[in-house]
Amino acid sequence: MTVPPVFPAVVGDVLDTLPPRLRKRVDASLGRVAEWTVTVDADTAGVTLDAETTLTWTLRQGTLTAADDLVCSCLLAPKCLHRGIAVAAAEVADGVPEPVPDRQPTADAVPAADAADAADAADETPSDGERAAAAVLWHACATVLRAGATGSGAVVRAGLLRAVHTARVAGLHRAAANGLRIAATLAAARAGDPSFDREVLTAELVELMLLCHDLRTSTGPVAELRGTARREYRPIGSLRLYGLCTEVVVAASGYAGVVTHLVDDGGALWTVPAIMPGGAERVAAAASGPVVIGESGLSQRALGRGGLLLSGGTASPDHRLGAGKAVRAVAASAASWGEPPLAGLWAQPLPDQVTRAFHARTRPDSHRAAGADLLFVAGIVLGAAGDALRLAVGEAHVDLVGERDRARENLRVLATAPGLRLRAVARLLPDCPGTAVALAVEGDLDLPDELRHHVDLGLDQLQRSHVAGDGTRELPPRPEPTDRVPRPVRPLENVVHRIALGGRAVAAVASAEREVAAFARNGLTTTASLLADLADASRDRGRDAFGRVVRDEGDDFPFAWLRAGLHVREFTRATARRAWLAAVEHG
Repeated sequence: MTVPPVFPAVVGDVLDTLPPRLRKRVDASLGRVAEWTVTVDADTAGVTLDAETTLTWTLRQGTLTAADDLVCSCLLAPKCLHRGIAVAAAEVADGVPEPVPDRQPTADAVPAADAADAADAADETPSDGERAAAAVLWHACATVLRAGATGSGAVVRAGLLRAVHTARVAGLHRAAANGLRIAATLAAARAGDPSFDREVLTAELVELMLLCHDLRTSTGPVAELRGTARREYRPIGSLRLYGLCTEVVVAASGYAGVVTHLVDDGGALWTVPAIMPGGAERVAAAASGPVVIGESGLSQRALGRGGLLLSGGTASPDHRLGAGKAVRAVAASAASWGEPPLAGLWAQPLPDQVTRAFHARTRPDSHRAAGADLLFVAGIVLGAAGDALRLAVGEAHVDLVGERDRARENLRVLATAPGLRLRAVARLLPDCPGTAVALAVEGDLDLPDELRHHVDLGLDQLQRSHVAGDGTRELPPRPEPTDRVPRPVRPLENVVHRIALGGRAVAAVASAEREVAAFARNGLTTTASLLADLADASRDRGRDAFGRVVRDEGDDFPFAWLRAGLHVREFTRATARRAWLAAVEHG
């Protein structure tokens, strides 16, 4: 059994008590945890290291919430390496030991009028405490940048986790969640985990540092910058809902299940999730499990093909339906994709859908409307294009790919029937123009009763007999394939990624003069200026009277890196959007 999880601040509290010589040994000693046998009894946990040394955890709801609750019996305790190893190797729990001050209750717990009054009373600008917490988190990120992922050991991560705790207590829940993801990514990098991706780390650092900057300068909607500790549900009244499809979800964070997409009479999309801890083995149980809203008696899979009458409903801002005690729901008749209101989803021109999907991806997840990044594509099967199913959509084409093995198998079956007319629900892939992840399809298919209306590609199994045709379908001209999005700013992007991985010293060694000159010749003067500024900031280190490098605590280097990272992100998004529109408009 692994060591118990800890709250973020506990890691810093324990490591701060260690003398410098022991702090340096923590990372090299983490492998000892694999040899420990941890026993848990009620609210305590313990491990016997030798005849005279025992570590004891006092847990609250299974988590170590205070440094004093971790006790070692060795002579050096509490300034011993054993306690440092225990917290450094532990999973970080997402929470704080004390209630978050001034957090508004959810709509499930208060009347609608009270919830509206609470929203109206929200501050229009961040408080001094919130700005201070954002500044602490900013400096923690700057420390990570200077050290890089390879140099961010237990002490650097502890500083980040302490800043995360400060942000959470101040009510900056979005920033705190982002900081926890960065801390987990740094731990994966140090452990040599193959799941570590420097591009993901870079994106998370850019997002968090930009968020901290906006909080410190009061830039943008404050409620969106703060985020929420818990998803807030507000009353929405009664709805008549129609099942669209059921999507399989297997997240890298250790959660899996399904999300059922629904459509109301006005064409708005809503979701009902069934996500639980675990891997892909959890998907089947979630899909066949009951819908927690009301007492409809429907499973998630049946809801995706059925209908629902909802009264007293609640929902979060991203249109996730709530399951409060006052919510009532009963099963209702379904609608096919060719009938109102579902048919209206395919009426919007594809270029307009692409524009909407790209705009949605710039929003935080908690403020992104359900289905905003989905595409509703109708076309004719041209056949396989590598691992994708190619659809002719007017004079353009879209390649549909599968995210899981079952979906890929189903798409291969569909590719054997050129000329087949299909409707598809898919999620746009911004880095691959003309390519989207297919969630469900419907068309000229001979489906059994249990697959009425459509096929959920991640759950259902298509057979060759379901798509058999007479072989006389007329095919449109086959368009040329579209390449991936080119990256004109690739040299700047590489420097940004290298700094996130190896720290400031990596950029300080290499010269960027050739890349700066190339950018200037190609007319990318802003990109050239940003790369030159980043290179200069990386090398600009002060020295004392003895020639020793002075520790840099200024913001010049973090700001130079953030400006470069933000430029790369926005340039790439704009290039991807333009390439996607070109793919669907011109083929």
